[in-house]
Amino acid sequence: MTTTYTNAKNWLVQADLLAKSGLTDLIAGKDSGAGYGKAIIGDFSIMMPAAYSLVRNRNIMHHETISKDGAWVRYVEGTWLDLKDVQFFWGSAALAQSDHTLLHDDKAKKAELALESILADLAVLNIPDGVKLSISLSNHNPERWGQEIKRRVEGTHTFEHLHPLTRSIVTKTVEIVVTGIYPEGFGSIAHCLFGEASLVLDPSELAIALDIGSSTWLITVFNGSGAVIDRHLIEGGAGELHTMIAETLDKRNDRVSLLSKDVKHSPSLVNQGIIEGTFTYGGNHLTGKKFETEYSQCLDQWWSNRIEKFANFVTAGNYLDRAKYLVAWGGGVSLPVVDQNLADLGFVILNNPQFINALGLKLLTQISLGA
Repeated sequence: MTTTYTNAKNWLVQADLLAKSGLTDLIAGKDSGAGYGKAIIGDFSIMMPAAYSLVRNRNIMHHETISKDGAWVRYVEGTWLDLKDVQFFWGSAALAQSDHTLLHDDKAKKAELALESILADLAVLNIPDGVKLSISLSNHNPERWGQEIKRRVEGTHTFEHLHPLTRSIVTKTVEIVVTGIYPEGFGSIAHCLFGEASLVLDPSELAIALDIGSSTWLITVFNGSGAVIDRHLIEGGAGELHTMIAETLDKRNDRVSLLSKDVKHSPSLVNQGIIEGTFTYGGNHLTGKKFETEYSQCLDQWWSNRIEKFANFVTAGNYLDRAKYLVAWGGGVSLPVVDQNLADLGFVILNNPQFINALGLKLLTQISLGA
């Protein structure tokens, strides 16, 4: 049973339990994502913004940060010699820094910072010292980046992080074994066919999967053996919708106060309002404003343009008539109205859609180890 952290209290309890568990081996799957990285490590799931910030001035005490979706990490020593004594922030802790890097702005960073991403996950989870981690990862171009990711990630790494409960700096050593690096969405296919959420699909039958992520819509046609028949990428995922809404808010003539005049609205705060279900921009009475109208307007434009491209691809390839299933996953499928639109079109929407790829990658790790 996967435990998803739903609040700080639960996260702190889980972090304490994991550190004291005595576990020596963990099996994992990591979906680096574009907007958010998702991982299933043992029986724990973790999701953090895919953001990085290098600590340049090491004389400043940076390690005070602590969060269930962000971390400070210092690489002490290990296989990756170039990282020795490097400190960095990840996730929400990186977003708080003015010089942070968003991984979706440069896809190469998803490979170049693969180890840092995993170490941040392990820091937030507060893994026991001396663990061996067997992990499968996904990448948008494994032919180009697969060997580089394995070279950077695999090995023995000693690192420091802040203990979630005692707030003291602790040192951990982890041995990481990379069992596979797969194309984006391959873990999702494995989960659908061979995991808990099985689709009944013969080798000769087809399914069409739609993955709505932060930066793209990815269409994958696959058969019951897990073979990918065709793929098609449509630019402009949920992050594009957030940007459209933010830009629409920029053009509003009304203002709550002089403090909100000429505000450049943030897509991340738009996303926060959607996730919380309030459809309110900003967290205080000075800037807070409802954006249901903007959401409805932008969603219609965003959805209609991309679903038309989806339809053109699956019909032109003669896949739609042959498909036994239409299946949807990715964080964007849970957006209000989008989930209903997909259901109306006959899509099977899997539970916990943001973690489907990571769950499948963990399954592939288990299969490779014979576990």
